[in-house]
Amino acid sequence: MFGFTGFHRSSSPFEQTGSVELNTNYCTRRKPLWLIALKFLGTAAMIAVGAAIAVPTLLEFQVPLWEAVGYTAAGMLVYTLIAFFFRPEPNTDNMGWGGGLGNDPFQSSDNVNRFLWRLHCVLGPGRFTAETFLDALVFIGLLRGDAEEECAPPGQSFAASGQADGFDATRPIAPLDPDRFAHTSANSVTERIQHARLSSSNPPAATR
Repeated sequence: MFGFTGFHRSSSPFEQTGSVELNTNYCTRRKPLWLIALKFLGTAAMIAVGAAIAVPTLLEFQVPLWEAVGYTAAGMLVYTLIAFFFRPEPNTDNMGWGGGLGNDPFQSSDNVNRFLWRLHCVLGPGRFTAETFLDALVFIGLLRGDAEEECAPPGQSFAASGQADGFDATRPIAPLDPDRFAHTSANSVTERIQHARLSSSNPPAATR
């Protein structure tokens, strides 16, 4: 960090970089069928794109078609497992100049954070695929979904704020009365007029 006294470090380089965390759980609730079907469409599109790139590439090396398909499926499975269990978490406050647009020549920790960010983006499709299959298993009942209080981050639980039921996107919202503010304004004006009449009809007592 740059100051009037020169260059100095506010923390060690290891504290300025992100980390790669091992993920062993997935907090989710039972999602509606249309959402799972939509996620499966996205997953199928990504698998089709990956297969369209991998299989012809293996065929160029004289690999039989059935072996190319098997290698591609195995590679996608390994990639999905790695993407789910290993979560690169960069320190986005130290990405370099311009939020990662340029390299900071006075430190090397921003290089690590940019690498972790790219790795996070590369593993994104596999993470999405793994979570889609887990949502499907929760929907058919092979896995148990977590409660809403367990999925909510600390300090943001609906139960803690007094809303035990939480927000339900499928629950209809009560219609708003368009005359609510008009009634409020009219009542306020009426009360002011009545108060002014009472004040004028009750003159202050004369002082002795």
